[in-house]
This record gives sequence, C-alpha cells and structure tokens, in this order.
Amino acid sequence: MTRKRVTASEKKQRHAWAIRQIYKGVGFSELATLVAETWGCSRRQARRVVADAHKEWMEIAFGAEEIDQRDLLMQSVARLERTAPKAEPRGNFACLIGAVQLMNRMMASGADQTGSRGHRHNGHSYRR
Repeated sequence: MTRKRVTASEKKQRHAWAIRQIYKGVGFSELATLVAETWGCSRRQARRVVADAHKEWMEIAFGAEEIDQRDLLMQSVARLERTAPKAEPRGNFACLIGAVQLMNRMMASGADQTGSRGHRHNGHSYRR
C-alpha cells in the first residue's frame, strides 16, 4: 500500500499550524498526536513536523528583541501545569516530580526554598 506524497504547500501548512499550536502552549507529545490525527500522517512524521516547528519557534522567540521573556516563562509554566496532572493517573511519577521541581525553580518558590523541612542556612542537610 502506497501513501500519497505530501506537497510542499501542505508541508508549509503543517509547519505553520504546528507553530501556532506551540504558541498556544500545547505540549510537544500532545502536539505530535494532534499533528498525526489532524493531518493524517504517521507518528514519526508528526514528531519531525513538531521538532522543526519547535526549532523555528525557539529561533523566533529568543532571537527577537520584542518578545516578552515573562510571557515565555508563563507559557512554560502553563505547559508544565498541564503535564503534571496527566502524569499522575498514568503512574508516571518521575514526570510529575520533575514538572513540580522545574516549576519551583522557574518561579523561585516552593518546597525547595527556606521554610521547608531540611533547609539549613549553614549548608548542612537534615539528618535524623
């Protein structure tokens, strides 16, 4: 069974659509699924479209002076907030813990700051 070849204009449409979805804050794994379902391509091809779109989005975001870095930070935090609740019911606790730790570091607050059990100002950790 042969698949129909994708035209250059359809590739550009996929690419532009993927960039818009990234800008909206859709996660990359979720976006790969959406690309595969929306455009009728394989998961492998969808990941390639997402990777290319993400690369261009990063060049645009960090190469331009007029991009608000706080807005990018909030988009990243929002993406992590959507990822964490999905990981828990699936039993992917490493993803959940990583997302929470990353959000804490990004927002400079949370369990890793002063006031949590085990935090010592002299550099020694909590021991029982």
